[in-house]
Amino acid sequence: MNTNAFDLDAAASHIASFAESHDIEIISHSSGGRAYRRKKRIAIRPVKSPVTYAIALHELGHVLGHQCGRRIDRELQAWEWAKANALVWVRRMEDAKRDGLRSYVAWAERKQRRFPDRVFITPEHPVYEQAR
Repeated sequence: MNTNAFDLDAAASHIASFAESHDIEIISHSSGGRAYRRKKRIAIRPVKSPVTYAIALHELGHVLGHQCGRRIDRELQAWEWAKANALVWVRRMEDAKRDGLRSYVAWAERKQRRFPDRVFITPEHPVYEQAR
């Protein structure tokens, strides 16, 4: 994990550069983020902190990274892509990743209880270790 000092201007430029070089449209989003893989579009808040940088990278990971499997798998893959492609990865970014994964674990567990005949998450899924 690269834990050098966080540079806000470099982080914002990094997101803009990724988007420009891959023809990804960035639109404004009021909270969190959203990715539209087929449309090559992400909806994010402006990059103004390590957390918003991590979320922007995560959304780019949905568009540019390897995405397969269940929703929980794709969330984990997008966070792994974000971490691998970040200029730096600081504690607040790791916390955002963990919090995001926890929310998707909770979502998958609720769905699993509601629809027990379908598989949303398994007890041995690797997301559990990263969401701690």
